[in-house]
Amino acid sequence: MPGYTLQDGLTLKNKLGATNYQALEAAETEFVRNRRLDFTLGQGPKGHLDPLHLKAIHRHLFQDVYEWAGRTRDERVVLSDGVIATEPVLRKIDGKAFMDGSLVAQSLQAITGELFDANYLRGLGREEFAVRAAALMVDLNGVHPFREGNGRTQRVFMGELAQQAGYPLDFSVVSRERMIQASIAGNEKSDPCMMSRLFNEISNPARVAALKKAIAGLEKHGFSWNDRYIATMEPGHKVDVRLAGVAGEQFMARTETAILIGQTRDLPDPQPERGRNFVLVLTSWGP
Repeated sequence: MPGYTLQDGLTLKNKLGATNYQALEAAETEFVRNRRLDFTLGQGPKGHLDPLHLKAIHRHLFQDVYEWAGRTRDERVVLSDGVIATEPVLRKIDGKAFMDGSLVAQSLQAITGELFDANYLRGLGREEFAVRAAALMVDLNGVHPFREGNGRTQRVFMGELAQQAGYPLDFSVVSRERMIQASIAGNEKSDPCMMSRLFNEISNPARVAALKKAIAGLEKHGFSWNDRYIATMEPGHKVDVRLAGVAGEQFMARTETAILIGQTRDLPDPQPERGRNFVLVLTSWGP
């Protein structure tokens, strides 16, 4: 809050003239989405996957919205209203504090230094890459170097890394709720497993395709999938689910907390009726 917000203590000072949180969120989302397309087209800032590169990505994404785009929260930024903005202590509401601002610079240097030493995760098998990349994502999120926009900046950064390593990541199939849960597990419980599973899925073309098909079906029916945990079933894991529907080679099922996508070939014979509970062990999604 120190220096960054308007009088309400919630709405960040911005270049768009937005005076409340809802208006700023809507406008920010649109501007950043457009800037994100530059990276898709290969036109974003280039770099060496180091702290300067991370800051350049943030600057590019948020340049239309915030004066302090590209500046970490430990820095003292003089805004156009003459106020100095800095926020070395940052936490989610009712959540664990992120890294103290005094440690941000050296932590980013250490994380990206380890990445350099690991040859930017090149030459690994896909599943090992997913585990290592997920751990990096958890570490970056724990630092939370920017006052706002960390998640979007991290996803672009990880996308650049993945391209170099030969395992493109498709974050478009990751719901907001799933990313929140994976981030909380990593930062507050020191448990990277949920993020590792996420990265394993979005680096696997077969699982990405299954999620895209399911999401398209949900959107067609006006379902807000972004607010639900949605994932493909994990091969070899036994799960008790309720069948929601079958669409060709894949089916959709539910648990109390998640929407899960599986392959029709793995359904019991005879096939369960819609709305019925059954236990399933998925075989494989391919390489």
